[in-house]
Amino acid sequence: MTLSAGMLPTSDADAFRFLTQASFGPTAEDVARVKAIGYDNWIDEQFGMHLQSTHREMVDAAVTLQSSPLPRPNHLIYSWWTHAVKDPAQLRQRVAFALSEIFVVSTATLDNGRMVASYLDMLTDKADANYRDLLEAVAMHPAMGLYLSHQGNRKEDTVTGRVPDENFAREIMQLFSIGLYELDDSGNPKLVNGSPVETYTADDIKGLAKVFTGFSWYRPDAMSNQSWWFCFYRTTECQSDSFSYMPMSSYFQEHSTSVKQFLGVTVPAQTVADPKTSLKAALDRLASHPNTAPFISKQLIQRLVTSNPSNAYVADIANVFRSTNGNLRAVVKAILLHNEARTPSATALSSGYGKLREPVLRLTHLLRAIPHTSDVYESSMQAGKLPFYLADDTSDPGTQLGQTPMASPSVFNFFRPGYKPPQTQLTNAGLVAPEMQITSETSMLGYANAIATILDLGWGQWNSHTNRWDVQFDLSLWNGLVDNPTALVNAVATKLLGTTLPADVQAEAIASVTAMPKTTAKQRRQRIQAAILMVAVSPNFVIQQ
Repeated sequence: MTLSAGMLPTSDADAFRFLTQASFGPTAEDVARVKAIGYDNWIDEQFGMHLQSTHREMVDAAVTLQSSPLPRPNHLIYSWWTHAVKDPAQLRQRVAFALSEIFVVSTATLDNGRMVASYLDMLTDKADANYRDLLEAVAMHPAMGLYLSHQGNRKEDTVTGRVPDENFAREIMQLFSIGLYELDDSGNPKLVNGSPVETYTADDIKGLAKVFTGFSWYRPDAMSNQSWWFCFYRTTECQSDSFSYMPMSSYFQEHSTSVKQFLGVTVPAQTVADPKTSLKAALDRLASHPNTAPFISKQLIQRLVTSNPSNAYVADIANVFRSTNGNLRAVVKAILLHNEARTPSATALSSGYGKLREPVLRLTHLLRAIPHTSDVYESSMQAGKLPFYLADDTSDPGTQLGQTPMASPSVFNFFRPGYKPPQTQLTNAGLVAPEMQITSETSMLGYANAIATILDLGWGQWNSHTNRWDVQFDLSLWNGLVDNPTALVNAVATKLLGTTLPADVQAEAIASVTAMPKTTAKQRRQRIQAAILMVAVSPNFVIQQ
């Protein structure tokens, strides 16, 4: 494995490309910083940054400003976009987003904006932590407890026939740790007689389900002398905002005491129920399983760099994962500094390297690149309050992005890591394209129309105080180039791509701009909008290489 430790980018384009992988979109300031201190130091600096605010704090600020009775998913949307665009700790936020698409909870099911905000805060905090610690924080967070139904999970009852809920036990193996099939170090399924080997059985699920019994809502110290079931069931006697963000408490009264067997581990029968001991045994096993390193490493590579990493790339990162005991900071650094990330070969670039940029990352890129204002953000700043964008739901594929952060339709995220679009050259070549699962003719047209509308009218929710959409773009940066379509297209491309467009795409964009009138101020702005749109819908922008 070759790492670019200590290496300085040789050009603005190199730094720009690095930042497309490590942030929500390059800015001139970040490009200059990476060039000044190098990739390695920039990563360390980013992970060492103090967060300006948490998602929970921003959700609460939005609830207060809007006099809302409860924190809702829309308040989390405000916070997500604000942090993605404005937070200087870009790498931590970007990795947290990657983790949110692996360890999925969703506001499509959970309507408590504060709870999901707290979950995202946890992922943000654990973005450079130990995987084992992250897995425990995920398992014990009330958002995950509600989402995958192990909050309030009760022990088996031989009289009534009740058995523990198996949902979380299944998903923590299938999605959060070891996957469905045994893998080699490169993340490829091991084959026996031509068939993949399953990593777990129905009995493993049953045994692990017993582990996740007896965990429920946080029990404050003030309730320690009260009946345990007040907080287990969150009755009126045990009401507090803390239930939405504090890790679930263990209740031995509902924890299974019978033998728990899973993945070759046996937790002996307990004379006195001990949920914490059972939990430790389970998480230790999942974190140390041979599959976990390649399974998680490959997905992180896919989220940050390329959908189809080479076998050597995955094996190298899995080795870092294993040798550092799952240190995510070391893993992320190795992913971003690997020679396949920094200096991919010409062969790789022409044969499936890179990834389709998911829709929300296209818009964060534009928002970070193009000057704009947010009326609510600015007014909150002036009032000395925590500022946020009045962002909007972007789920509609016909008119918006077809994707809203933290709102995937299921625990399987918006797309699966192994998705192969049917009847395509990619699939015929044995490649995957996860983001293609939410891509269609309708969604691509919807994306183009959304960007055109955003550039023209603005973005976010309607602000009744200013009578316009909250976010307005300032395109004056390019006013002096309107009469020169070639210079305009090249300047926009450099701003959004870090380089110019290929000759054929460039010629098409220039022709489109040239054909537009330029007499009035509105027409001149429309020329700039057209240049931006042509770049934003080009394969060079939509595909991250």
